Amino acid sequence: MTHGILDGLVVLSLTVLLLALFLKRMKQPYFIAYIIAGVILGPEVFGVIQKSTTIEQLGELGVILLLFFIGAEINLPDLSKNIKKPLLGTLIQVVLSFVFMMGIGHFMDWSWKVTILLSFVISLSSSAIIFQYLSKTGQIHSKLGLLTSGVLIMQDILIVPMMLALSFMAKGELEVRELIKTVIGGMLVLLFIRAAVIKKLVKIPFKEDLSKDHDLQVFIGLLLCFGLAWITHWFGISAALGAFLAGIWIGQDKATKWLDHALVPFRVFFLAFFFLSVGLQLDLDFLRTHLGTISLITFSVLVINCLINAFIFRGMGSTWRDSVYAGALLSQIGEFSFVLVNVAITLGLIGNYSYQITLAVITVSMMLTAIWISIIQKSIYQLPEKFSSPQKTISLIGKKLKNQ
Repeated sequence: MTHGILDGLVVLSLTVLLLALFLKRMKQPYFIAYIIAGVILGPEVFGVIQKSTTIEQLGELGVILLLFFIGAEINLPDLSKNIKKPLLGTLIQVVLSFVFMMGIGHFMDWSWKVTILLSFVISLSSSAIIFQYLSKTGQIHSKLGLLTSGVLIMQDILIVPMMLALSFMAKGELEVRELIKTVIGGMLVLLFIRAAVIKKLVKIPFKEDLSKDHDLQVFIGLLLCFGLAWITHWFGISAALGAFLAGIWIGQDKATKWLDHALVPFRVFFLAFFFLSVGLQLDLDFLRTHLGTISLITFSVLVINCLINAFIFRGMGSTWRDSVYAGALLSQIGEFSFVLVNVAITLGLIGNYSYQITLAVITVSMMLTAIWISIIQKSIYQLPEKFSSPQKTISLIGKKLKNQ
């Protein structure tokens, strides 16, 4: 190992540690420290990290491992009993996002391709942030937590048709061979999920021997995670979805729960690199020059997403308080939107200006998530119960005016 790599690792570890300790005192999530570290150590500031390609590739592994852990935590049989609500809610959300973007795009004179892309981008929330938040707050298995998890999972699955749509918009046609592969892969995924729901998945062999051997635990876990990720990627489906299926496979059997603990350090390590890569891609000069525009767009996205999701959750039977809270949870733009934007610029659907604006808005919306959720949560849950719905509020105001 060269001294340059050692120096970089030492500086990187120290920077992340100091930032994480500071943010912990501020009660902010650690991923903000990773993004800031990427900015500070990138070529535009100290130049400790010059090439971001390797970091980005390691970051992609972090997203894959994250979905693996999400799959292991989700109780799919329970979730499947109410799958219609998350599916319908997610589809309505995408449609409403498109309607909003179409109105804004008409005013801003955007092309229809940019309008569709941005409607996809804002409709995807961050599984990385919200699943960790729900787990830490103990809400992951609550009624609202399960419903929110269902919507997040549906969003992650929709990344596949979204990427196909972008490819079609760029090329004007879809390759028949690739389309057939994707359809077959999608059918296999559905069969896998059906088997998981009825608890008919194949049991992991040698699990008794593996449970006593830490080294083998790590490698069987990585094999399942990256193996299924590789298979789904070959079929033209998101690799992260394959990892999610591997997590479901692990989570179905209580005897294999030890895999979760064995792979936790890998998840932390690789996910940190994902957010580091986000910080490395930010153009600070561009950010300073267009700070007003980026701030306005970010605030608009948070408000629009919060409102859309609040009304959708209300339509799914949640109280107004819980609906607004769920809207706040899903208001940020997620990590898979980075994937869509990178695909879009590679295909030539957007230029560098649109790319940098979108990249900045996604990053800022993610960094503001904890603060935004805290503000919304304190606002709605401090209100008296009688103000929990607009109808009751209007009725009470009417009675007061009448008495006066």
